[in-house]
Amino acid sequence: MKKTKILLLSLVLVSVLGIGNLSARESTVAVGIQAGFVATGVVLDLQLGSLGFSAGLNYPIGYTYIASLAEASDEDLFANAATVTADITTAFDLSDSFSLKVGICTIALTNFGPTFGGVAGPCLKGEYWIPNKRTGLFVNLNAPVMLYGVAVSEFGESDSAVVFSPWLPLAGLFTTTFGVLYGF
Repeated sequence: MKKTKILLLSLVLVSVLGIGNLSARESTVAVGIQAGFVATGVVLDLQLGSLGFSAGLNYPIGYTYIASLAEASDEDLFANAATVTADITTAFDLSDSFSLKVGICTIALTNFGPTFGGVAGPCLKGEYWIPNKRTGLFVNLNAPVMLYGVAVSEFGESDSAVVFSPWLPLAGLFTTTFGVLYGF
């Protein structure tokens, strides 16, 4: 229960700090691509003042890499799943073209069926917007502190789990992404 209160307090702090307009970029909507071990795909980034929302639909390319090293068969080489990323951040403008965003994020692995699981925790995102251009580069560093999952059987029974571990932030080595954004 205490950890739930901490996560809720973090969300409230990010929301309260997001009132001012501190963004280094002029546009409020950006789309782009991101690459990472468990999340390689497209991303949508919305900036509302200094409060930012980001969502991505990705493929766990790292799974394919490990399967190819293990000499998996062709049908086992590609995962029958996708990763969905989301984060809520507040921006701190460090220069005219660079902002540092701090917030909470999640990465979930799903087959768009009754079963999914993922990690959640704080994130630190650096965005550099090329001066006089609509293009920006970003790195999203994640430090998961919570592992969650939900499974629903074919009979409608569901089972869920939430796990906190001091070792989970090491998963940030695999959940970190980098990419390119184009602002509208």
